[in-house]
Amino acid sequence: MVLDSTIIGVLIVLLIVVFMWVFVIWSNSRQSHQQTHQVLRQQNLVRNDPAAHRLSQAVHLLRPMAHLGFDYTIDHSTKGAPPRLATWSARSEMPTQTELDDVMPEVSEVNVKGYAAMRRAEYPSVGDQLDAAYKARHGDDSEEQELDKQIAEIKNKYPKTDAQL
Repeated sequence: MVLDSTIIGVLIVLLIVVFMWVFVIWSNSRQSHQQTHQVLRQQNLVRNDPAAHRLSQAVHLLRPMAHLGFDYTIDHSTKGAPPRLATWSARSEMPTQTELDDVMPEVSEVNVKGYAAMRRAEYPSVGDQLDAAYKARHGDDSEEQELDKQIAEIKNKYPKTDAQL
């Protein structure tokens, strides 16, 4: 009987330990799932809302180690109001509105949309480039040189920045 009660006691302790372990894993996976959804919501907001994107860029200029969705969140749910920092959990101090206003001019439209998108919008069409290449292969490279000049001007107008490399 003593041996039987010892085995039963050990089994009960093992079951309790297993249940606790399963609960901890479940809890951690749930928190991870919630965090992932928060990051995705924030990334979607910044991708689709230029004002929120500019705010995120300004925060990154002021606090480069702060990460959207983890260390801070942006709220832009109020119609007509500018986006605002909703939460701040980074170790660094939350930027003040004055700091954000001061750095906002550095966040240009090119930085928000990206140099590639800005260039693509102004480049000559692929059809025009192919037509010029065809003519150049047959001896008339004047159109190709003109398109190359246009493309060079656009590249100078929207240069790559260190942040986008």
